[in-house]
Amino acid sequence: MRILPWYILRQHLVPFLLGFGVVTFIFEMDALFQYLDLVINRGVPALVVLKLFALSLGFVVPMSAPSAVLVAELMTFGRLSQDNEITALRASGVHLFRAITPSLLASIVLAILLTLFNNHVYPEANHAFANLLVDIGRMRPTVKLQEGVFITDFPGYNLLVQRVNGQTNEMQGVTIYQMNAGQSPRTIIARTGFLRYTADGRTAVLELKEGEIHEIISDAQGPRRYHRLAFHRHLIYIQGAGSMLEHTVRDSRGDREKSARMLMDERQEVVQQYDRSLSERVHRFIAGGVGKDEVAALAPDRAPWAKKIPLWFSALTHGGDALAPVIAKHPALAQEAQLWKIERDGLRRTMAGFEVEIHKKFALPAACVVFVFIGAPIGMRVRRAGPAVAFLSIGFFLFYYVCLVGGEELANRLLIPSWLGIWIANIVLGLIGIDQTCRACDVHLPWHGQQAYAKAVRSGDAPPPREAAA
Repeated sequence: MRILPWYILRQHLVPFLLGFGVVTFIFEMDALFQYLDLVINRGVPALVVLKLFALSLGFVVPMSAPSAVLVAELMTFGRLSQDNEITALRASGVHLFRAITPSLLASIVLAILLTLFNNHVYPEANHAFANLLVDIGRMRPTVKLQEGVFITDFPGYNLLVQRVNGQTNEMQGVTIYQMNAGQSPRTIIARTGFLRYTADGRTAVLELKEGEIHEIISDAQGPRRYHRLAFHRHLIYIQGAGSMLEHTVRDSRGDREKSARMLMDERQEVVQQYDRSLSERVHRFIAGGVGKDEVAALAPDRAPWAKKIPLWFSALTHGGDALAPVIAKHPALAQEAQLWKIERDGLRRTMAGFEVEIHKKFALPAACVVFVFIGAPIGMRVRRAGPAVAFLSIGFFLFYYVCLVGGEELANRLLIPSWLGIWIANIVLGLIGIDQTCRACDVHLPWHGQQAYAKAVRSGDAPPPREAAA
């Protein structure tokens, strides 16, 4: 029986690669047009754009791998069922779970590798992607300029460009508002212009041609004066523009550019800040006459379980605010309570954002195992590969993706716990998959019932009892 596991795994290989390629292409379809625009219209070298595309795959791989597992399971077991190989295994006395075991073990290995990828490769790929975008912006400064949109990235200047030529970095129809403290902004209009950076990358240089400078000068001792100056060539040096961009993108990391350990460390810092602020507020409220039992309303999430349920009921009866009864008894603390709620909710949202990203690094790999339990039994019942497999794959994956996005949004809004928002799809589909796998493998759970089993035997979806068959 050593032949069976390798045979099952070989049947999975082509559908897995096919599903991975198709899903990756769908996710990257929108970005492909942007990359082509960089090459064709913006003049960015093809090799640089190709590297940018390769780094962007770091975001797609964690989503493509689980969906590819689902496609492979549906297509493989659908073909085995269509060719009556499932029936042959049953007739030979082979338990169907032995047919599912190879793909289950492979999915566990894939989940472990994907977890390592999410914690080590994915953050660095995202960080390198952001760094490369900065390099492209330095090499072709007009890549960041959008036609007809005010650019406020340069300190002290607002820039509006009517047309941009990415090949030559030439701008047409340039309007610049130079902000002056305590005075009206200076307006600079130019027919054409060029944007570049100095060699050290820290200073932006705007070279303007055929334009005018309009300025209103206010004099406390005299009337306001209007100045108009025409120029043939005018240079503007914006100090710190390049260094500001380098500091905000290269040195700092977003949540998706950090490993789970980095996120946990930063979350712990926020937790400590939350504890310090809560301790200060508790002392202030107690000093203001609030009882020790009432101060639990300051942080219902930190209250003991014996007090959480009363606080939840109190919040429901007072418009979602557990502090409302305390404020009603102590009106002098109303402003202090309002400031604390703003600070508390901000810190909790920050913690929730870290928790969401941590759980996603493990929930997405776990989906590989979940989709084995979903795809294998359904593939046995589909009995053919084709449109049915495509629709089932899309349906399950859309359900998973909607649950993931919706759960993440609810968790960020503090409406549900972070772990539940990210793991809800795995939990629901996992329970359904285990139930369907047990039915397909002739493992009867207490809630299946004898009538459902007898109906499945009559329809051919389940084998007859072994005693009767003998």
